[in-house]
Amino acid sequence: MRKHTLLLLLSLIATLCSYSCSKSDNEDDGKKITFAVYQDATTPNFIRFEASDGNPDALYEWIIQDDSKQKSNIPELSYYFEEKGTYTIALQYTLNGKTQVATQSVTISEDSYYFLQNEGLWWNDEFGNPSLNYQYWNFDQGTGIWGNNEWQTYTSKSENAFIRDGKLVLKAVKSGAGQKVGDYTSARVTTKGKREISRGRVEVRAKLPGGVGIWPAIWLFGNKASPYYSELDIMEYVGCDKDIIYGAIHTTQSLEGTQKISASKIVKGVEDNFHVYGMNWTDDKIEFYLDTPDNVYLRYQPEDKSSMRVWPFDKELYLILNIAVGGDWGGMKGVDDSIFPCEMEIDYVRIFRKK
Repeated sequence: MRKHTLLLLLSLIATLCSYSCSKSDNEDDGKKITFAVYQDATTPNFIRFEASDGNPDALYEWIIQDDSKQKSNIPELSYYFEEKGTYTIALQYTLNGKTQVATQSVTISEDSYYFLQNEGLWWNDEFGNPSLNYQYWNFDQGTGIWGNNEWQTYTSKSENAFIRDGKLVLKAVKSGAGQKVGDYTSARVTTKGKREISRGRVEVRAKLPGGVGIWPAIWLFGNKASPYYSELDIMEYVGCDKDIIYGAIHTTQSLEGTQKISASKIVKGVEDNFHVYGMNWTDDKIEFYLDTPDNVYLRYQPEDKSSMRVWPFDKELYLILNIAVGGDWGGMKGVDDSIFPCEMEIDYVRIFRKK
């Protein structure tokens, strides 16, 4: 299976309806189009549908009951059902001018957590396309311009960023002799100018690379509060500190050293397992959490938010996903060249906002 583990398939499918089909010219076995239904147990309101035929020449039109139609040449769809109920999903499959239609009914057993918080899904990327969607994402590129004395060159090359099995893979590679700036390539993708937020819930499910000298991060940044500084580091992992994730909130005041806003959390097996790295940013506070919203490991809630030196978070920020190599923090114990290549896998990005 390309993406989530198949769970509770029979319980999700309330009714498998009959198919109305027109045989296409290239069909010689009379096989009808069907689609499977997959559910991630950790987020049961997000359902993935996958057609039985992944023909790149076909058009797939997914029709969700009373809601939307989505056309693409991609034989799968991830869809968020925020409320409990039974929904009819139809797949209209067209190839060589001939059309088949498959229909199923899917039952969602409960309202989603986000719906109960009066939050709607504002944007998400489940990485179901064969390549990165440039409507959402940019590549930062270059060497030695990122601060922190890092060693990597960020590129847009397919060897450094690609989609595999429904996941975005960022890959750090040793491309030179090693042990100096420019001897490593990696990737840094951002939503700058495309998907920026001021307040909201961000959840990124990822598996992290490890090893001495590697430094993956999930964070938000922006210059719209300039000259005041605003950065939200949802997750940073320095491979020399195995199984410890870090979160930090940077403001003008914190960078001056008068108030440090950071925390760490031990997460055993962080390099072997996927985890949800989450942030909830409201008018009142900013919280970072691991896996579930109640598992908060950093909260910033100043009483007085009148100064932008303290609270610059009324302006929009954009999301950044990257792997750095070396640098002041990531390379504080050197860089072990034997760890390369190494990968950060991102299962999904989901952003919710108050309705």
